Amino acid sequence: MNRVTHDTNSRKFFLIEEDQEASLSYSEIGSEIWNLTHTFVPARLRGKGLAEVLTRAALETAKAEGKKIVPSCSYVESFLKRKGKEYSDLVAHP
Repeated sequence: MNRVTHDTNSRKFFLIEEDQEASLSYSEIGSEIWNLTHTFVPARLRGKGLAEVLTRAALETAKAEGKKIVPSCSYVESFLKRKGKEYSDLVAHP
């Protein structure tokens, strides 16, 4: 399994695969909400489930830290609709 690193300074979750970086970026809304803004997987690494690995890592970390999330990234939004029922309580509602 790929090891995901949470870089709090850069506000991203990332992993290195075949010497390339895949990442999920976020911004903070106050101190309690993460706006998950962008998932990037290099073209040659697509189709390997890396975006899901990154998304699950971000959601699990948010849950562990008591954060709410805003799924601004289209991949994260799609993931939550397809597979993320256990994370529905993390979504911040206006």
